[in-house]
Amino acid sequence: MSQLLTSYESEFKTLLESTKSEITNKPRSTVSIETNKDELLELLEQMDIEVNNHIPAGEKAQWRAHMRDLKRDLQNSVVQPLNKLMEDRQRDILFGNVDLEQGLDSNPDYANMDEEQRRQLLDSHHVLNKTNTRLQDAQRMANDTEQIGSQIMTDLRSQRETLEHSRAHLSQADTYLDKSVRTLRTMSRRLVANRVISYAIIAVLILLILLVLYSKFQ
Repeated sequence: MSQLLTSYESEFKTLLESTKSEITNKPRSTVSIETNKDELLELLEQMDIEVNNHIPAGEKAQWRAHMRDLKRDLQNSVVQPLNKLMEDRQRDILFGNVDLEQGLDSNPDYANMDEEQRRQLLDSHHVLNKTNTRLQDAQRMANDTEQIGSQIMTDLRSQRETLEHSRAHLSQADTYLDKSVRTLRTMSRRLVANRVISYAIIAVLILLILLVLYSKFQ
């Protein structure tokens, strides 16, 4: 086994543990962690070179599997947590959870910025704040519009139910009206029939009276 490879591995593990501990403490600055990440990646590259050039063919497969484990450990314990730290910090700046103007002087990440860079960063931060405010206003308007739309839909459903009830009442009234018309027509026909019968009875009575009178004068 290459002594240089062993040295690289030992240095990698020591630096990896130190970086893990630093990430766990959630430092204000990520510069040191980014530097350690770059050094760890460089150590892995040097180890790859040693494995490819100075390790016997029979041991290469084992070492390559070991290298994959080291790279996976670096990805899971350093690269991903570092990316999350940076995303959280950018999110805090975007949503105004960090006072950027005060933080520039106290945060080591910005200690080496010149005035032009600081001004550009502050301008960008102000633009982001304005954009965030507009987004929040737009969200509030969208929520208000959604509530108004929901209320309108509720009112329309209520009006529709009222119309349906009115239609049902009208249909029932039409049914009653039809029955009334049929009843009136029946009564009218009976009235006409009664009149005809009455006229016929009167006519018969008159005819009988005339016959009686005629018989008396004969």
